Amino acid sequence: MNFQLEMLLQGRKNLLSLLKPYSDEQLNTIPTGFKNNLIWNLGHVIVSHQVLCYKFCGLSAAISDEYINKFRKGTIPGPPVNSSNIDYLKTLALETVDVFIDDYRKGIFKQYQTYQSMYGVSLTCIEDAIEFNNTHEGLHIGYVMAMCKSPDLEL
Repeated sequence: MNFQLEMLLQGRKNLLSLLKPYSDEQLNTIPTGFKNNLIWNLGHVIVSHQVLCYKFCGLSAAISDEYINKFRKGTIPGPPVNSSNIDYLKTLALETVDVFIDDYRKGIFKQYQTYQSMYGVSLTCIEDAIEFNNTHEGLHIGYVMAMCKSPDLEL
């Protein structure tokens, strides 16, 4: 499982690196042909990880319900995310992973509410959730990479 935890952390670092050159306005721009934006993708991977790994274990998420409701599965970008919230999301991206890795190593994830993923596979334990989450985050990193090529977000 150490490899999966490393993948989670490295994926978040890669995502933040992709977002770094963009202004707040660009992070909030929905490029032509897409239904969300760069900052929504960052918020979404943070929220999805918290739901998959904490909520389905009957534990409290490290983020507020406000963020969960704004970026969870099935949402679309609302009003632009302001600079302070963008900075907060960027901080959460790594902090939540660090806390999660520590929590996993402490063994706090004892139970798991089975969840049928969008890929048609059932997640039945925290290890399933970690592996699925990494696949899910890889998908969103791919969307971000595609968005970064959009003329709407030219640097």
